[in-house]
Amino acid sequence: MELHSTSFDDDGTIDRKYGKKDDNISPQLSWSGVPAGTASFVLTMIDLHPVARGYVHWVVTGIPSEVTELVENAAATGLPEGAQEARVYAGPFPPSGTHDYEFTLYAVGGAADVPAKATLEKILHAIDPHVLARAKVVGAFTKP
Repeated sequence: MELHSTSFDDDGTIDRKYGKKDDNISPQLSWSGVPAGTASFVLTMIDLHPVARGYVHWVVTGIPSEVTELVENAAATGLPEGAQEARVYAGPFPPSGTHDYEFTLYAVGGAADVPAKATLEKILHAIDPHVLARAKVVGAFTKP
C-alpha cells in the first residue's frame, strides 16, 4: 500500500497554510494498493521530533474501505461518512526549528473494535491484530 499527498512530497516541506498558527487546514492524502480484505482505514499524524515526544496531531478512525482520498481541508469540510476524528486536526506548530510530521495510514481488516475517542495507544492496540498493511508519508515543517 502507498500513501501520497499532492500537498507535499514525501520527505518534502509542508506549506505554512497547513500549520496550526496559519490556516490550519489538513493536507490532501490519497492511497493505492489497498490489500484485499480491508474493512476500514485509520490515519494518524505524529510529530517525530524528540522534543515533541510523539505529539499526536490528528487521528481519524473508521474511514470506509472504498475511500481512497481525503481532500485538502477534509478535517474542516467533512470527512467521509463513517469516519471519525479521535483527535481533531491540529496542524504543525513546532516550538522552534524544523520538525518532521509522519502521516500513517493503516488498512484494517475484519471487525476491529476501534474506540472512537480513545487515545492513540488504545486505538493502535485495538487495531494491531487486524492491520493488513500500513503506509507512511513524512513532511517537514519549519517554525517561521
